[in-house]
Amino acid sequence: MKEVLTPELITNLQELSQTLDIYDAIIFDLGDVLLNWDSIHFTSETKGIDDVRKMVKHPVWQDLEKGLINRELALSMLSCELQTPYSKLKELLELSVGSLKVNEFMLGVLKALHEKEKKIYCLSNVDLESFVYLYTHFDFWKYFNGIYVSALLELRKPNPDIFQYIISSASINPKNTIFIDDKSENLQEAANFGISTLKYNKDNFEYIAIESDGPIPLKTITSGVSKKKTLGEAYLNLRLRKFPFCRSFVSNNVQLIGGEDFSKEIFSTAVILHSYTSLPNDIVESMCQEILNHDGQNKLRWCFYKNEARPENFPDDLDTTSMVLSFLLNHNKLNREGIIPVAEQMIDNRNVEGVIQVYFDNNRPRIDAIVAINVLYLMHQIGYGERNELKETEAFVFNFLISNEYLKGTRYYPAPDVFLFFLSRLVVDFPDKFEKFYKPLTEMLIARVNCSTFPLERALRIIALKKLGIVNRVDFLKLLDTQLTDGGWPVYGLFIAPRSNTYFGSRELSTAFALEALNLLS
Repeated sequence: MKEVLTPELITNLQELSQTLDIYDAIIFDLGDVLLNWDSIHFTSETKGIDDVRKMVKHPVWQDLEKGLINRELALSMLSCELQTPYSKLKELLELSVGSLKVNEFMLGVLKALHEKEKKIYCLSNVDLESFVYLYTHFDFWKYFNGIYVSALLELRKPNPDIFQYIISSASINPKNTIFIDDKSENLQEAANFGISTLKYNKDNFEYIAIESDGPIPLKTITSGVSKKKTLGEAYLNLRLRKFPFCRSFVSNNVQLIGGEDFSKEIFSTAVILHSYTSLPNDIVESMCQEILNHDGQNKLRWCFYKNEARPENFPDDLDTTSMVLSFLLNHNKLNREGIIPVAEQMIDNRNVEGVIQVYFDNNRPRIDAIVAINVLYLMHQIGYGERNELKETEAFVFNFLISNEYLKGTRYYPAPDVFLFFLSRLVVDFPDKFEKFYKPLTEMLIARVNCSTFPLERALRIIALKKLGIVNRVDFLKLLDTQLTDGGWPVYGLFIAPRSNTYFGSRELSTAFALEALNLLS
């Protein structure tokens, strides 16, 4: 590549706006660009360093920023390395984080770019705990199309891999991209990829436009993932063409070790149809037809079980019904008017507290937060979301989230990440209606990264965070590693029959979610 212009100083907003307007994508750093902060503090301890920048430049801190160690361990190690008491380092860090303030000038630039519908990305070296704090205390995140932070990438600037990753993951063209940062080494590495740069030093900008000689090879990002996707798709498509109702298994442990074949339920098939967006049309049609052949005892209502396997007097349920109807509505298999009678039955099916129940049967007074979410999703699809009868159900879901009850799982879904995943669909697809959910949901998903090792739960976290604009490469890398040699992913018990403590799951279900995660991050 070559520099088109010699370094040029930009000193006012008008000049900056004119410069940024020529680019399709703009990448922002956070610290000392979008956020101002104080690094020097005098603490209650007199021994040791007083400038937090001496701490954050240390290799131990860099490992923390890459998410390789936690903050407690990092501060303990730095206490020895810098001959500074642990308590002082902790206080120094807290004071520095507490001093963070928005750079109003740069915030105005960010807003203006957003209004022009530019693609805007955040690329920052920040540890996970600090990122959670920043996400909680600042509101500028909504202006970004994608958020890339080192702790969720296991990469940090100026490593060239982080620039390769954002180019590939965000599908940006370096030739039409500019990167704003305060550190020369970061800008130089971006320039090596043909990205134009803008160095910010609080008084002015040093602008260098770059003309790339050709596309940058991204072999470290795309080739391996592409092979895994192809293998996974071949596995899933073959299985679903052979068994349009995906084969499920049951066991008394979540990994379904020693599980027995239980291909007598339709719910797994409904979840795949509703959640995986890349199935070939012929498979979608055959799966859809199978489900339509198994509507329940009443028209356009479904039961968890296939008709021939339904226990005597077992009722239709709102979870399966809402998932199926939502899919059929999205794919123009049914129209809104056809769904209205069933929707009215759902709305009438509330307990004494006004919360939507699981079954179309008042003799089974069960509630479940995920079932409530899936019913709310359907109601918003058909324009019923503002019905007064749904207010208690929405409050039930919100309280389930902010009270941390979700960490125990729900009645029928034992994993916390399943709740967060289904809630993310609702919040992202109807953002104006569920705005108050957005921030606590995102904070809790960030805190869940790498919390459990099951591939399906990793996939759910990847999908949910990506839909919220945050890239979770930590779980992504580990999800790739758990693909089996036949192309599929291990079976996992997504839902449970609580009375018998029986988990239900299928490899097709695990593989479908894994492939959806791969599609979103590659």
